[in-house]
Amino acid sequence: MFDYRFVTLLGPNRWAPVPMLEFHYPDVIAAEGVANIALVAERLRQFLDSRSFTTTHPQSIANADALADRLSKSCCHGEATLALARWFSAMAGVPTRDVGTDREQRMDQNRLMSVVAMEMEEQELSQRCYELALEVLQHHEESREFPLTTKFRELFDYADDVRLGPSSRAILRAARRRDIPYTRLNRGSLVQLGEGKYQRRIWTAETDATSAIAEAIASDKHLTKRLLRQVGIPVPHGRQVTDAEDAWKAANEIGFPVVVKPVNANHQRGISIELYDREEILKAYEWAIKDGQTNEVMVEQFAYGYHHRLLVVGDRMVAASRGHFDTVTGDGKRTVEELVNELNSDPRRGEAYTDPLAVVKLDGAARIELKKQNLNFDSIPMAGQLVLVSRVGDLTTDCTDEVHPQLVEQAVLAARVVGLDIAGLDILATDISKPLESQRGAVVEVNAGPSLSPHVSPLFGKPQKVGDAIVDMLFPNNAPSRIKIVGIVQSATSATLLDQLSAQLRLRNIDFGMASHGEAGFNGRIVDTGCEDDTSRVAALLGNPILTAILIHLDLASCALFGACAPRLDRLIIPKDAIPKGVDPAMRLSELAGLRAVVHAVPSHGSIYCDALSASIWELVNRWKQPGTRLVNSLEGAFDIEL
Repeated sequence: MFDYRFVTLLGPNRWAPVPMLEFHYPDVIAAEGVANIALVAERLRQFLDSRSFTTTHPQSIANADALADRLSKSCCHGEATLALARWFSAMAGVPTRDVGTDREQRMDQNRLMSVVAMEMEEQELSQRCYELALEVLQHHEESREFPLTTKFRELFDYADDVRLGPSSRAILRAARRRDIPYTRLNRGSLVQLGEGKYQRRIWTAETDATSAIAEAIASDKHLTKRLLRQVGIPVPHGRQVTDAEDAWKAANEIGFPVVVKPVNANHQRGISIELYDREEILKAYEWAIKDGQTNEVMVEQFAYGYHHRLLVVGDRMVAASRGHFDTVTGDGKRTVEELVNELNSDPRRGEAYTDPLAVVKLDGAARIELKKQNLNFDSIPMAGQLVLVSRVGDLTTDCTDEVHPQLVEQAVLAARVVGLDIAGLDILATDISKPLESQRGAVVEVNAGPSLSPHVSPLFGKPQKVGDAIVDMLFPNNAPSRIKIVGIVQSATSATLLDQLSAQLRLRNIDFGMASHGEAGFNGRIVDTGCEDDTSRVAALLGNPILTAILIHLDLASCALFGACAPRLDRLIIPKDAIPKGVDPAMRLSELAGLRAVVHAVPSHGSIYCDALSASIWELVNRWKQPGTRLVNSLEGAFDIEL
């Protein structure tokens, strides 16, 4: 394998206005073709046709199929590597835009290297896609079969680890539709929406307005039920128990059938349902302790019906989903265990939180459920016999339009009583289109930070725009989300221009940040941000909750290598001496690459002010700018910044 390296471009860059990952490899390899590349493309198509995988992006297969077609037309090693990397990225749920197939040549440590680039969401994931692409080509050249199914599953699981989860992504897709910027703040799910003084924060489906008191109430199931009962919302009666015998005693007090579960029954762990006799209840108590990993166990009334999840955002119920029972059908030949193993062979089932369906487990709860049917794991059901394995299957079916108006009101009231701005209500009901009181249904739990996946990507029914509902709650009535970012290209006169603009903002009593010459600060004061590069310094300023504007001194040489240090530039000022004439040709190429990066950073609603640039540079800027970007060959009005 030849030597190669990656370069991360986090901001707008010479390739495109979006983050890119460059792949640098020896130029001698770039000229080599790949023997029978069409065969590799055909194998990728066969993999797509097999459906022996699962994906999280609705267009993954279509995107990957188009990229397989492009791969077959690759004429050299670099193009093939890029096309394969983009194929893997699409399959992992991260489609990439085409920024052209042209590759660049650069000197790197006295070696001529070729460079291609791919749009990226998470640097680690894009790098892994490149590495898999190289593995595929190496196996092909050595006439070895590539274990595509296994490798893709590894990639898919890796993507789950490094990407934001489906709930966060649903919110961020809605933010993009409203042109609201966002920044991931840690390796977890903490994300900032908006900038500076307009920022808001989310953590999966929780927001910076989610009360810690409300979360504490939601985690206290007994307190939650008491508060809901006080406002007339049907909840099951029950109490916490101290041991197995106390569980049997509580069941007699409450009335049969009952449910035994951990007090904090997260993800349905340790729950046993519809229990009648003493032996079942004693075993269910032990199972609740073991699977729930707790000594706090609850016994409560059994509420009839299917599991439903109602999602409340602010003062509206915005989505509802219905679960199903996990069942197998006997064939008179195979055991229950063998039938369940076949059920679990469905590629949609898995242990990852992004898998559409969970693995059906033959655990303690399943043993109790089977015993009610006079079966065990080794039993062979009769042909056609329907066997119930679990009553708490996945939420698979959208039922938003079916929810009874009274239940909608009760859901919103329940969220308000607990105090949550976003709440997921777990409800048991035989028919969600009827009031709960008429069918012995009940609200069994109120969840803070509920998963949005059942509503965003239901297996059956139409997806609901729950991400949009959350964004609209955070930024109502088209509230602003962006501060002004102004960039001035470094030159002999740029420091003076920067001082003039700073003085104007101070006179207007505007809080502003500034990044210049490796330093950052705000309102004229330099601060130690703890950041090692300008990209991180600008990100720190964008997270400052008092700022309305940021001024940035742009070094073209740095922008050429690493991209612009800001996610965008609402206004770009290019002094006339920013691109001096008569310099070394190689240096001039670097400056032009940096200029292209900063021009790419100006969005279609932005402006570029040039101080009497030469005709050739003006032509380049005009060619590189985005459609709609205002271009002025003068500094007149450059400082008239509307905030």
